[in-house]
Amino acid sequence: MIIIKRNLQIAVWLLLSVLLISCGQVITPTISTTQIPTSFFTESPLPVTSLPTASSVPHAATPSAYPVLTGTFTPAPSYLLAATKSGEQVYIDPEGWYAVNIPVEWQAEDSPNSFVGEDGFFQTGYLPEMMHMRGALDVCQWLANIDTKGTYSVSWLRTHGSTIGSGCQLNSLPGVTPAAVLEVIQSPSADYPHRFLYIKSDKEHFDHISYTLAWLRPGGETREEELQTANLRPEDISFWDNTDPIPLGFSITEYKLPAEAQNASPGEKIFLEFIPPEALPKPHKSSSTYTPKSQESVNETITPFGYDLRSGGETYLYDLYKDGALALKNIHRLPDVYIFSTSDGEKLVFLALTVKDPAQRFYTQGNAASYLVQNDTITLWENKPVNPMYTGGRAIWAAGEPLILGLGDHTDVQVRNGYHDLLFSFATYFGTHIPIKRFLAWNDHWILAVSDFIIQDGEILNAKFGFEEVFNWYLMEGKPFYFFRKGPQVGISYDGRFLPVYYHEIIHGYCCGLALNNPRTHENTIRFFGMRDGIWKYVIVEIE
Repeated sequence: MIIIKRNLQIAVWLLLSVLLISCGQVITPTISTTQIPTSFFTESPLPVTSLPTASSVPHAATPSAYPVLTGTFTPAPSYLLAATKSGEQVYIDPEGWYAVNIPVEWQAEDSPNSFVGEDGFFQTGYLPEMMHMRGALDVCQWLANIDTKGTYSVSWLRTHGSTIGSGCQLNSLPGVTPAAVLEVIQSPSADYPHRFLYIKSDKEHFDHISYTLAWLRPGGETREEELQTANLRPEDISFWDNTDPIPLGFSITEYKLPAEAQNASPGEKIFLEFIPPEALPKPHKSSSTYTPKSQESVNETITPFGYDLRSGGETYLYDLYKDGALALKNIHRLPDVYIFSTSDGEKLVFLALTVKDPAQRFYTQGNAASYLVQNDTITLWENKPVNPMYTGGRAIWAAGEPLILGLGDHTDVQVRNGYHDLLFSFATYFGTHIPIKRFLAWNDHWILAVSDFIIQDGEILNAKFGFEEVFNWYLMEGKPFYFFRKGPQVGISYDGRFLPVYYHEIIHGYCCGLALNNPRTHENTIRFFGMRDGIWKYVIVEIE
């Protein structure tokens, strides 16, 4: 009898889902919702495909609105709605991708897909304007740093409860009211406009609500995204129609990779073995050799400024002397020392991390402090231990002052000047590491690369130009070079110009052994693996 009763309940749930899915209702009689809204070639001995220019970029038919699903949908038995408890109602996505349980007393607001009660709220929907982002983490970083600056911290999630998607969370910072959690979930099998969905609620209810989220469509294998078939949006067409001509001395050579590479995944296979021998860079001798940092090497740099780093009372501690007098005691690791040549002479800059009581752990509350050393001046930097996820201290010289890179109280990357003034912060995440790619100075500008975002002098280039990704910033022949994604296509910027060449994918961002697949520079060339129209190529950009 128990089994028969349970099967009857399941049948009723399925019937209600089919009846309500087309009108986007929650399972309650009073609530309904609506949907939220070529002369530059170098001849190659292997086949080289003509590079597309602005006039040859294929313009697919552009729909008047993002495509939506039509007709009714029956949830697969393996993706049944979560059983409701007393006092819960089921919200069913009008597009048929997911369902979630919320308190029964919460009522629909005027805003679509938004519900509120006396003790909390719930919002949900899709992010079609971000459908070409690389992944959910880039979406969360965009929301936290561009759309809602200073409101959320970012965290990474591999999976979401019982769902099959990957995602990330935004948690409201202390002092922000109402305290809320917003989660972005990437569906591995949805079409592009439905690729990223979000759920948002007050902190008190979020965990329970998010646990009930269930897919209504079977996911199966991860959808192979075919960017080359995606429609260009009107803004994409306008952008690619107005790119700049290829500058003199700039050439691109493409080598079509063999069939084994076309069937391989850069997330599983190192592509270097597919490069033809004649395309490999010529070996050259480096003018500098690597030497590990040591007490002797540090002293070699700081001695001309009157400093001397001596071994302390413990084997892992050091004392800093200035002109023979003790200046700082119990420095707990060798500092990263920087010398900058300026119009006012050489500038010495480094952070010294100290422990107050060697008998206690460095990260014990109140037992650590850091000091900034600048030539003859030593000032307190922070009266607390540095963030263990990133010890920081990386320094550059830009616009006449030192800039120091570090972390805030959360995983927010911070740029401060020598007076400890906060110039810029960027909310990011901690996975295997903090995704800081570059921090450097260029022509009195400063450049910070975090994840798939590039910041110049505090301005995020992704937002400035409407790019879903900006990555691999290099200084080539004294001019900036980087890759960017605009819609379904990846382009190249050099010397402030956006060039009329595109790919559907450029391998980047891998770590560990697979990092060999990432773009790399060699003398005056940039080499990378790019895919256009389903064909992988090895590409050499040469700048004379």
